[in-house]
Amino acid sequence: MMTASSDGLEKVVDRLGELRGLGTKVGQMAGLVEANLPPDVRAKVGPALARLRAHAVTSPYADVARIVEEDLGAPPEALFLRFDREPFASASLGQVHDAVHPSGVHVAVKIQHPGIREAFTNDLRNVTSIAGVAASFVMAEGQSRPFIDGVKNGFLAELDYVREADNMRLFARLFEGDPDLELPRVVRDRSSARVLSSTFLRGVPVESARAFGEPTRRRQAAAVRRFVLSTLARHGVLYADAHAGNFFFREDGSVGVLDFGSVFQFDEDRRRAFADFFDVIRRGDRAAFGASVGRAFSIDNRAVAEAIADAQWIAVGALVRGDPISDAQVRRITEAAGKMKSKLIREKITLPYFMPFFMRAIVASNALLAALDAPESGVLVA
Repeated sequence: MMTASSDGLEKVVDRLGELRGLGTKVGQMAGLVEANLPPDVRAKVGPALARLRAHAVTSPYADVARIVEEDLGAPPEALFLRFDREPFASASLGQVHDAVHPSGVHVAVKIQHPGIREAFTNDLRNVTSIAGVAASFVMAEGQSRPFIDGVKNGFLAELDYVREADNMRLFARLFEGDPDLELPRVVRDRSSARVLSSTFLRGVPVESARAFGEPTRRRQAAAVRRFVLSTLARHGVLYADAHAGNFFFREDGSVGVLDFGSVFQFDEDRRRAFADFFDVIRRGDRAAFGASVGRAFSIDNRAVAEAIADAQWIAVGALVRGDPISDAQVRRITEAAGKMKSKLIREKITLPYFMPFFMRAIVASNALLAALDAPESGVLVA
């Protein structure tokens, strides 16, 4: 399955941990698909991946306050009625502070870590190592420069908070009036390229949501699946960061969604291809699925499309149907992914740059729903 030795891969993952920006993002993405690694490699690489997942940088208040003043013209204390100096959340790109807007609205203020853009730029000089480990984990070893550049740019786009604000407004429009989904609203006069203020969402993490009754959890599971899959089928928009930390759950059955930095918008042809992709799964038409995979991911080679379909029929199918993935199915996905990788290398097929992000969305969504423990939430109707 893996061409790199476990020792070599372990060193690369450790190197990713030393990189402050892009390397950490790739490493965290790799952690989502850790289950696709052979047991011996997983045993060696797992501890390094765990360190990446646990790694959360926090910047000193004086540094983030300087960014706020540079971007918005005044320090936080002058811009907000209240601004907590200690962040309540932090990730690889920025940290989030609890605050109150002058209008009295409770807001979350996301501020980029000082120097993170420069850190990303420096990381790009190590793109060979980064690309190598990314390719290994997304089963895309030997991919072309356009693919690697596309993946790289997909990560870099998360640094653009103006773009993220646009994404937030887009999703707010798409789900306006949906009783089961709440999305934050952008606070325009307190946002910039490096500062993003939005209305504060309340809720509990998925671990606490397991205390809710099963009917409530099924409703929430359906909302998550609708948010991730129907948005792509109906509007050609992929929300690619569907991990547990970006979802809040409420006892009334609703779900709040955060973080809109990793979003991809496709043209109408691609949207129709994905709509057909999901429809074929709903119909249970495995014979037609290879062709739909080829259209969705622009793969003309039938053998390669079928190899990809073998893994996605299980992984995407579980999400569409609302079924939990069994251990036996995980093993089948792992075997299918290994065959897919071999065919990609042998046939020298270039994948679309967005495919790793699509895979991240599917894997993360399945993991989230498994944690929510809401089986048989019904076949998704896009």
